[in-house]
Order: sequence, then C-alpha cells, then structure tokens
Amino acid sequence: MVDDEFDRVFLAVLQRLSARVAALAGSRHRADDLVQDVYVRLKSTGRRRDRFLGHANPYGYALATAVNLARGGWRADRRLVPLERAAPATCDGDLPAVDSWDRVACLLSPLTGKEKAVVLLVDLDGHTLEEAAALLRIHKGTVQRNRERALAKLQGRLRELAAANG
Repeated sequence: MVDDEFDRVFLAVLQRLSARVAALAGSRHRADDLVQDVYVRLKSTGRRRDRFLGHANPYGYALATAVNLARGGWRADRRLVPLERAAPATCDGDLPAVDSWDRVACLLSPLTGKEKAVVLLVDLDGHTLEEAAALLRIHKGTVQRNRERALAKLQGRLRELAAANG
C-alpha cells in the first residue's frame, strides 16, 4: 500500500521534475537517467520514502535529490582524465624532436593529470580554452591556470633537457 502512495505522489511531480532535470542535465538521456535514479533513491529505504511522502513539497524534495545526484556525477566525471593514450614512458633525455607519443608522454610526465589534459586538448589537439573547459567540465579560468602552470613546468623541463644535452 505504501508503494502505491509513493508511486502516486512521484507520478504527480514526474512531468515537472523531468522538465527541470532536463534543463539541469543538458541532455534528455542524462535527464531520464537522473529521474530514474531519483525514483530509485527515494524509494530505496523506508526512511527516504517516508521523508518524500511526508514532505510539504515533494517536488522540491525530489528536485533536491536530483541536484545532489547530478553533482555526484559531475564530481565523478571530473576525476576522469581522457588522455591516457600511451603508457608512461621512461625519459632518456634524448629529445631532438617531439615526434612520438612516447616522447610526448616523457615530456608531460612531471605534469598533473589536469595539466596534461589541458595541454593535450589545447596545445596538441587545437581546442580553444572554452572547448577544453566544456570537455573537462571545469571553468575556463581553471583551464587557463592549469595551462599556464603546465607550460611553465614544460619550459623548465625543456631547459633541463637542453642543459643535459650540452
């Protein structure tokens, strides 16, 4: 009987929730997944189910749950760095030209994952700062700061290699 009541209340807010979550998620498919995750989350335990059913604004409660789930997804996506094209290489100091991914990996080895991602996207793949920010789901200013730090590290690394090669 409780499940019937839960489904009735959830269905009453579903259309409005779906529209708002679609605007939040940016794609219909992601929005559908989020709404389904909200349903499962709210129905998963008796405590959550009771809070949803007893809340003065069930739509607001469901929307807050959707926002929290979306934030968790964005945080998880930020941790992924789409750049592991080559296995880490050991650097032998011989760098006459950066013409292979092994040499690029060697040169980029002192950089953090975020710095590597920005350099690969902007300087090697030719994306703008705005495009890189959208791909990495971070602010353009963060992309710019990561790139500046990365380029400073790369300049230092190139100086070290030039000094070692005489």
